[in-house]
Amino acid sequence: MISQPHLLTQYPYIHKALGGLSVQAEQCLAGSTVHLIMLYISQLNGCKYCQIMHEDALKDTTSHEQFMRFRAALAESNLALLPEFEASALRLAKQVTEIKPVTEFDNTPLDEKQYLAVIAITLQINSWNRIAIGLNF
Repeated sequence: MISQPHLLTQYPYIHKALGGLSVQAEQCLAGSTVHLIMLYISQLNGCKYCQIMHEDALKDTTSHEQFMRFRAALAESNLALLPEFEASALRLAKQVTEIKPVTEFDNTPLDEKQYLAVIAITLQINSWNRIAIGLNF
């Protein structure tokens, strides 16, 4: 099995390229929103490694109450329990992940930069999920 350090030493451009996808995006969104997107998409993709990592990061970027609210919404697959901004971000991320036409975002609270940031973060986490799952991390 390929280890994570081996992947990073043999293919350092993967880490650099994927990291570059979200640098600008992460400046447009709150850290809690970034990790909420990454956790949600990792759950949809079934990537346990990334779920653990982003649940811990989400916990570190939110209050306990907000973390528990986010966690309950994801556990129940009920985005209506989230604030509208976060719910819109997760709906967009899900559609990008499932490769579905984006149709329901005419009245989104996301501005253009935030909309593109969600797409970039979704591209990044989908790629990391596939690497982690493919290498059995």
